Amino acid sequence: MSKKKETVVSKEISDLGKILSGQMALKEKEEEILKMKKKAIQEQKKKIRDGLKSGDVKVKDLKKNKKVVQKIKLFEWESPIRVPFAFEKKSFLVIVALCLLFILFLAILGHYLLMFAIIALLFLIYVAGTTEPVNVKHQITARGVETLDHLYEWYMLENFYFTQKKGHHILLLETRLRFPSQLFIIIEKKDLETIFLLLQDQLLYKDIKKQSSWQKMNFGEYIPLEKL
Repeated sequence: MSKKKETVVSKEISDLGKILSGQMALKEKEEEILKMKKKAIQEQKKKIRDGLKSGDVKVKDLKKNKKVVQKIKLFEWESPIRVPFAFEKKSFLVIVALCLLFILFLAILGHYLLMFAIIALLFLIYVAGTTEPVNVKHQITARGVETLDHLYEWYMLENFYFTQKKGHHILLLETRLRFPSQLFIIIEKKDLETIFLLLQDQLLYKDIKKQSSWQKMNFGEYIPLEKL
C-alpha cells in the first residue's frame, strides 16, 4: 500500500473514531439527562404527597426574605405567542349568520353591551384565524422566567405543568398575581425535559386529577408526571 493510500485510510479511521466518540458522548449525555429527569420526577411526587405547596407562604413574606440573585440566563427559546388554528371560511360564515340572528334578538331586548361584545369576539376570531402568530422569546434565568420582556421572579410563581394542544407542547405557569394569573408558553417537545429539570427545582409540578372539557379546549390536555 502506497504512502498516500495509508494516509487516506488513517484519516478515515481517525474521522470514524471521532464520530463514534461523539455518538458515545451524546448517548452518555442523554442517559445522564434521563437519570436526572427520573430523580426529579420522584422528588416532585414526594413533594405532592407531602403537601409541600409553595402557595402556603404569603407573597409579601417571600418578597421580604428573598435573596438577591443575578439574572443569569439558564435556557432560552423562541415560539409563537399562541397556538395557530386553521381558519375555515364556510364555518366562520355559519357562525356569523347565527351570531347576527342572536344580535338581532338582543337588539329587540335592548342588550346593547352584549351585542358589542359578540361583535368584538367575532372580529377577534377573524383576526386570529387570518393572521399568523408572531414569535416571541422566553428565558429561564436564575431569578425566574422571562416572557414578553417581563421577568416573573420565582416568588411570583406558584406551580407549573405541561399540556398538549393540536400537536403543540405548552408550558403553563400559575402565578400568585391577580394578573396574569397564568402564563401560557409554547415549547418544542425536544426542550420539554430541559425546561422540566430547570423549573422543578424551584416550583411544584401541578397534580391535576381530572380536567374539564373547558380546560382541555383552552389549555390543552394535561401531561402527568409519569408521561413526561
